Amino acid sequence: MVGRVMTVNNKSFGYTLLEVLLVLVLLAGVSYTLLIRLPHSIPDRNLAIAANSLLDDLRETQQAAIACNTWHKVRFFPYANQYKIYKGSKLIRSVDLPPHVRLDNSPPDLTFLPTGAPSGGMTVMLAAGNSKKNVIIAPVMGRIRLEHVTS
Repeated sequence: MVGRVMTVNNKSFGYTLLEVLLVLVLLAGVSYTLLIRLPHSIPDRNLAIAANSLLDDLRETQQAAIACNTWHKVRFFPYANQYKIYKGSKLIRSVDLPPHVRLDNSPPDLTFLPTGAPSGGMTVMLAAGNSKKNVIIAPVMGRIRLEHVTS
């Protein structure tokens, strides 16, 4: 018996063993989600956010080069986990990667010509924990796409 059952006017008050076990199972499920699963999903979520943000920034920079009819450059700083966007020699924006996300390679500077074509093809590798995503820039027409790398 789990606890004492109090009887008043032939009515019993208390919890049955089944009710107590059900509450314990629910608490175990919530604890598992909060303590085990949630911390592992944060780096993956930050990686997805960073990869999509980089993809959007590169596409926006490419379109700005076409619209302004001037070259735009994206410089990557792997040790600082950031990249900077320039219009000509003027800094437009500096972007820091989210926590737990790192540049997994040292990509060269990427320059978009006034036609929107890149200076060359390249792959920017982002990683967080065991997950990796690549942002790939095609060398000829400058198509920019996102690729999830499976290990």
